[in-house]
Amino acid sequence: MRLDVRARLAVDDIQLAVDRLETETRGPLVRFDRYRERRQRTKRLTTGALAAIVAISALLFALRALQPHPTPASPTVPPGTILYGDWHAKAQDASWFTISTDGSARTDLGVTATCATWFPSGDRILITNDQEFHRTGGPLRPASVEPDGSGRVPLDGLTDPLLNLGCGDVSPDQSELALEGWVSHASSRSGIYEVRASDGSGLIRLTHGQDSVPEYSPDGTQVAFFRTKTGITPDGSGAIFVINTDGTGLRRLTPWGWTFLFEAWSPDGQWIAFQKPYGELYLVRPDGSDLHEVPLALPAGMGASNPAWSPDGQWLVFTAQNGDVSSLWAAHPDGSALQQMTQPSAVQQTQSSWRP
Repeated sequence: MRLDVRARLAVDDIQLAVDRLETETRGPLVRFDRYRERRQRTKRLTTGALAAIVAISALLFALRALQPHPTPASPTVPPGTILYGDWHAKAQDASWFTISTDGSARTDLGVTATCATWFPSGDRILITNDQEFHRTGGPLRPASVEPDGSGRVPLDGLTDPLLNLGCGDVSPDQSELALEGWVSHASSRSGIYEVRASDGSGLIRLTHGQDSVPEYSPDGTQVAFFRTKTGITPDGSGAIFVINTDGTGLRRLTPWGWTFLFEAWSPDGQWIAFQKPYGELYLVRPDGSDLHEVPLALPAGMGASNPAWSPDGQWLVFTAQNGDVSSLWAAHPDGSALQQMTQPSAVQQTQSSWRP
C-alpha cells in the first residue's frame, strides 16, 4: 500500500475516533453509532482499496486501445431521471440531487439523508428522515418527499421508542416499506422489517441478523438484502441474501466477503446486481446461479459501485470512482456501451435510482 493511501486511511481512522467520542457525548445520538460506523468503515475501505486495482484497470484499458478496429459509437442512454446522493464522509449522510440521463437539468433537492429511492410511481421519494432524527435525538424513521424535495411527510407511525428504521425500499404496489432496523446495544433486534407505506405503522419482522438495504423483487414476493457478520473479510463486506415477504425461504446468493452495501434487482426479476470488493460489478440469479462479473473497461484507476437498473432493464447506472473523484456512468449488463453520464466531482456519489 502506498504511503499516501496509508496516510489517508490513518487520517480517516483518527477522524472516526473523534466522531465516536463526539457521538458518545451527545446523549441520544449514541443510538446511531453502529449505523454511522458501519457506513464510514465501508465507504473508507471502498475508497482506499480502489487504488489496488489501478494496475489491472490500466492493463485492460491498454488492451482495449490495441483493438484493430475502432469501437462503434455507444447507443444513447434512454431518457429518464436519476436520483443520486453526494456522500459526506464526516457527517455520514448525503445531499440528494436529480439529473436527466443526458447529464442536463441537475437539481439540488435540498434534502440531506443517508438513503433515498424513488417510489415505483415516480411521484414521491422515500428517504431516511435524518433531519428529524438529529432534531429529536431519535429514533430514526423514514419519510417521503416530492420529486423536487418539498412536501416532506414523516412516516413515523411506529410507537417503539428504541427501534431505528433506516435504508430500504417501497413495494411495487406502494403499500409496504422494507427497511433495515436495529436497536443500539441490542443486536438481537437487528434485521429487516416491513411497515405500511402510508404512515410507517404495522411493524412486521422479516429477518434476524446484521441486515441492511433491502430491495423488493419486481413482483413484490421477495426481498433481497445485504448481510454481514463478525469475522468476514474484507472488513465491512458480507453477502447478498433473499427472503420471501412472508418470512420463508431465506437463502444466501453470494459467497461471504463478496459484497458491499447496495444491491439492485433487475426490472424483469432475473438478476441482482451488486459491488464485489473492490470496484467490480457482478450479477447473480435470484436462486444463486450464474454468478459473473460485468466486464467494464473503465479508465485506469477507476472502480465501480452502487449499481442500479434502468426501468427497461437494458442499462446499469453506477458510481465510478478514482480516489476522491467520482461520477455516474452507464453500461449494458454485458459491459458494452460504457459511457459517462455526469462530470467528475470531488465527492463520493452514492445509491443512484432511475425513473422513466
